[in-house]
Amino acid sequence: MEPLKRWTLQVEKLEDGDEYIEFPKEVMEEVGWEEGDIIEWIDNKDGSWTLRKKLDDNHENTDASEK
Repeated sequence: MEPLKRWTLQVEKLEDGDEYIEFPKEVMEEVGWEEGDIIEWIDNKDGSWTLRKKLDDNHENTDASEK
């Protein structure tokens, strides 16, 4: 089993006040995500979040924290 990987990313803000996070290409490639994927946000209740790609019912999810 590979060790858990973590990334810290900046929350950016648009002129209209909306906030977003931009995932670097290297992170997207490492976790197997592509533009347009639906990402689930899971609150770890400790100030951190686990993100994983949402797949259909026939496939398992891919946790970023497991890559």
